[in-house]
Amino acid sequence: MKRILITNLGIALFTLLMFSCGWKPEVTAVPMTAPWSAMNLPVKENTVVWKSEPNEFRAVHKDDKKTVTKNYTDALKAQGWQLGKFDQSGDRYYVEMNKGSEKINLEFYDFNNTGVVITK
Repeated sequence: MKRILITNLGIALFTLLMFSCGWKPEVTAVPMTAPWSAMNLPVKENTVVWKSEPNEFRAVHKDDKKTVTKNYTDALKAQGWQLGKFDQSGDRYYVEMNKGSEKINLEFYDFNNTGVVITK
């Protein structure tokens, strides 16, 4: 009886530890600033924005790279941005988008699941 109790306690403790060790990226969150805050970027859930400067934005996402790439391009298309060049080089995706005379470059890469860099 004591053996079963200890086994069950061990399993419960292991399960608790596994659930408490969730996704925790190795970055420090910062507030989103302009112009990125006005772009309706998909950063509401499972995301940490860790750089937000006038010409550069960086975030890390829990989702996979393909999903994150689609979410960003769809969100930007909804804001009037047009998809330009797409390039897959090794483990990175590069996307150019244009809106009038404005141009942004997006890079998606493996980093704590998926890292995103947007530059103007």
